[in-house]
Amino acid sequence: MSNPPYGDQPGGQPGQPGGYGNNPSGGYGGNPSGGYGGQPGQPGGYGEAASKYGTDPYAPGSYGGPVAEPKKYSLLKTLTLVSLAIYVVSALPGLFLGDDATRQEMITGMEQQGMTAAEAAEAADLFGGLLTGFIWVSLIVGIGLYLLVFFGLKKDKNWARITGIVFAILGIVFTLIGVIGADPLTLVLVLAHVGVAAYWLVLAFSTEVKSYLAQFRR
Repeated sequence: MSNPPYGDQPGGQPGQPGGYGNNPSGGYGGNPSGGYGGQPGQPGGYGEAASKYGTDPYAPGSYGGPVAEPKKYSLLKTLTLVSLAIYVVSALPGLFLGDDATRQEMITGMEQQGMTAAEAAEAADLFGGLLTGFIWVSLIVGIGLYLLVFFGLKKDKNWARITGIVFAILGIVFTLIGVIGADPLTLVLVLAHVGVAAYWLVLAFSTEVKSYLAQFRR
């Protein structure tokens, strides 16, 4: 009777093939999942993590992922419309509320310069018409600029934020100049406009808003 092949042990455990301590999965110390040191339920390899390349699973906002719209940016767009509403309301008195006292002062001054009463009245009406036209043009241009900024922000354009910053600063300066000699209603509107514009600037310069818009410039 011939001897068993070299390395085969007659005393091997039942159900195991020949070899030195072979396991059912094959290899030296192999685990059921295969590889060296692999844990059950994990891919083969040396302690490989759940992700293929050893990194955390992808999540929005990490590793250059998209940044979700922050609440401050939503509020920035809302305050743009609030400021627009205050701007329109502030212009209404000059459009629809005639100031007879001012008109009479103009007529009196022109009469003192040698104009007749009829000529002075005609000149005052002409000046009043020009002033009303100027207010209308300013109102339309202002509304257009507000809407430009608002729709630019809706499209996540950083130029709209920068444009709004410039207009907000200029608006605060010119509005404060208009406080001089203002009536109580105008004063309330002026303070409301300045307060909204100041908070708008705070939001526009916030880190959350700048980081959110920065991703669209890439």
